Amino acid sequence: MGFCGSCGKRADPEDKFCTVCGMPIKEATVSVLEETGELIKEEYRTSTAPPDASTSRGTHIGDQKKGGEWLESTVEHILRYSGFQTTRNAPFVFNDSTGDHFRIDVLASDANIEIFVECKDYSDQKISEKIMYTLTGQIDDYRKRNTKNVIGILAITARDDGRNLGISERLRKQNSFLWDGSFIEHLQNKMAELGNKEDFRRYLLDHLDVFEAPTIKSSGVYNFMIKYSFYTISPDRYVGKPFDVSNIIDDINDALKESGIQIINRKFEAILQEGRILSYRMIVDFNFPKSNDAVRSYAQKHKGWLDKLKRRNDFEIVYRDYRKIIESQLQRVYGIRCDPKSKSHFDQVTFEGSRIK
Repeated sequence: MGFCGSCGKRADPEDKFCTVCGMPIKEATVSVLEETGELIKEEYRTSTAPPDASTSRGTHIGDQKKGGEWLESTVEHILRYSGFQTTRNAPFVFNDSTGDHFRIDVLASDANIEIFVECKDYSDQKISEKIMYTLTGQIDDYRKRNTKNVIGILAITARDDGRNLGISERLRKQNSFLWDGSFIEHLQNKMAELGNKEDFRRYLLDHLDVFEAPTIKSSGVYNFMIKYSFYTISPDRYVGKPFDVSNIIDDINDALKESGIQIINRKFEAILQEGRILSYRMIVDFNFPKSNDAVRSYAQKHKGWLDKLKRRNDFEIVYRDYRKIIESQLQRVYGIRCDPKSKSHFDQVTFEGSRIK
């Protein structure tokens, strides 16, 4: 049994072309996401690690020695890929009278945002609170003298084991973020998976809780484009009608019809085990076209007290509301695996990136 890679319609084994859209029938793609991810990460480490990575040392926040400059190089590349200008080992004066200054491992900036990144080569240990407070204190001092949105990132090589959860939560309250080894690898894979700098930038900015409004037009239509991925239930659990990916797409369209949200692209791959299809991973692109007047009208109608408190602009209100509508509807469509309480990524509806044009 095959499926059309264009419309998702099921095809008979002897079919060479889809009977619905006429596109050639291709065999289902076998998912090798984990193996591919490891290859991507290993190639990335090799290509970004400086020749002297094993011997370089330096003193940074907290007077702790740091080895493995590959961490700095990796984080810098992620931010540069996202469209930021980057500088390594950047100095900042925080006391004009004495000339006291600190150095930040990676500075990433654009016209509106500055990101301070402190990198620590922790292989398996709990982060010192001194490191956290020193970083946030220096950033807070810098914020007082600047109008830009200043964000902090504490990057570590250690993988998430739950011991730094409290540090992560406290950093978030200070508009700063903890990037552990697991999350950095996730971002590396997401760069390769999305394959589009605009989508990845929006994905990263959403993680940093930053909204980037489009350039204001005097006329014309704004396209709010958002990408989500999810897994289907196994075909043998799909009852009531034959399992077709196109049936799930039709159900999503029906659920979103009244909102004006459109599906503009979709792709899928089969997840196989011993030759049996366990599920399909689907990636769907949505669009919400709105004129400038419609954006303003929609925002005024849906603006809540929190939007007013955080001074969200019209585009941000439309965008965030739009995302909530899509995600809530996808979680209810029959055939989509969704269990918000599950820790398995197979049971999640996952945001993959967006842009506004």
